[in-house]
Amino acid sequence: MEKEELAISIFKEAQKTLKDKKLDVAKEKFENIIRLTEDPHPWLYFEACFGLVKVYIEKEDYKSAMDSAFKALLHAPNQEVYLLGVERVRSILAIIKKSGRLSDLTDSFHKIEDKNEELYYFSKALNALARENYKEVYLTADKLKTDELKNILYSLLED
Repeated sequence: MEKEELAISIFKEAQKTLKDKKLDVAKEKFENIIRLTEDPHPWLYFEACFGLVKVYIEKEDYKSAMDSAFKALLHAPNQEVYLLGVERVRSILAIIKKSGRLSDLTDSFHKIEDKNEELYYFSKALNALARENYKEVYLTADKLKTDELKNILYSLLED
């Protein structure tokens, strides 16, 4: 069985274990997919990262959920998939905000500063938001070129 077929098979198993709330098993399976697919199959890598996000959301480990989301965005194979990921990030952050846990995001995220300037500024703004430094959020948001990312930040600032 070639790597892609194996990864797809594991992905299906991971989805089922996630649905069955076997979170540690699902986490392990998504991590296996990530190891198999980073370079040759970025779309599977992207989906496996967001599979991990679901596991972490269920475990209420919001910092790890956002780390996985950033990894997915960094490996999006094209702009269309990237923007799909940004919409998923919007939903993830809405869940975190509704849980009253934005303060969980005060640590720095997956090492992105040297990989993607836009995501670096976005993560920096999230960190400022988590620390309730709203002035810094606005100043950093102004550096963003992607309206979708700016809008996520502005929506998080609303009550």
